[in-house]
Amino acid sequence: MLKFLGMLLLTGCCLRLGLEKAQSLVRRAETLETWQAALGLLTGEMAFRMPDMPALLEGLSQRAGSPAAETFAAAAKGMKRLGEHSFAEIWCNALEVNCDALDGEDRATLARLGNVLGRYGWEDQCQAVESVARDLGERAGQARTQLGREGKAYGTLGLALGAFLSILLL
Repeated sequence: MLKFLGMLLLTGCCLRLGLEKAQSLVRRAETLETWQAALGLLTGEMAFRMPDMPALLEGLSQRAGSPAAETFAAAAKGMKRLGEHSFAEIWCNALEVNCDALDGEDRATLARLGNVLGRYGWEDQCQAVESVARDLGERAGQARTQLGREGKAYGTLGLALGAFLSILLL
């Protein structure tokens, strides 16, 4: 009975590892889509209202979805240190803290905004935001495709690994 319980626990743990990997793919795709929508809000705010950067970030922190809202809030809070640090550094720090579901390339794509926002004319900033939004849209599509290909496979591999290890340890 104890061996059977151990086999079940081992198989369940391996299955959970596989399902967590599949869930990380889902979180990444959803986060990319949330960012794409948030950048649409950013473009709209810049094109029609043209607010100053702290007001823009504060407004977006209340209207965007999570984790984009938290990133905008952290960047707005970081604007108090703007003389000590550049906006690019503030923006990258906010991304690092709040975008753990994204991979390095996704964060690098978003980090490009730190070099543009608040530096150039509104039209140039809008073009840069739209470019990043397009890139994130493509990456979200790739993430959804990867999820469709690999999502079920991770769960199946986790279950198979657990069963294999259970049999091996018998």
